[in-house]
Amino acid sequence: MLERGSARAATLTCRRPTATRRGGVGVWSRLFGAGEVPRDLVGDLLEDYRAETEQAAQLLQHAARARYPQVADTLRRLAEVETRHAGWLRDRLALLGAAAPAVEPGPAPGGNQWQRAVAALQAAQRKRKRLIEQIVHWDPDEPETVELLQRIEREDVGGHEAYEGLIMRSDPHAID
Repeated sequence: MLERGSARAATLTCRRPTATRRGGVGVWSRLFGAGEVPRDLVGDLLEDYRAETEQAAQLLQHAARARYPQVADTLRRLAEVETRHAGWLRDRLALLGAAAPAVEPGPAPGGNQWQRAVAALQAAQRKRKRLIEQIVHWDPDEPETVELLQRIEREDVGGHEAYEGLIMRSDPHAID
């Protein structure tokens, strides 16, 4: 602490903020309307539909290249779940007056089974994160859509264990 006669007196607070943040902070910005970017429910559902459809197609591609039948079966089961989710989203889009687009997935990423399994898990985690963000955003305004997204998210959580099992049983150094 400096003496009274010195040029700078000690204070209990900072002179200026050490860090500032612009934009919304989630719940607070929603409550007070600051930093809100308008979102489109149909656009969000179309994005979800596209992600579910692409994931299902890539899992089927991965299953076709699997070396072991039990791995292929697991991947097909995961693809069935994703296809079911895409169907639910397609039905919801139809109720909202929108048509689900045709989705052309690219090749499954990764040079071997382990890399493809890791890529599939990462895609599933990104999808789940996006679903949670949409659930939070649409919660009070769109209860039917939120219930659908929560159902999809719950089923996706159950699939993470299968992805992790595939990764653990795969050799990261194997060559296809």
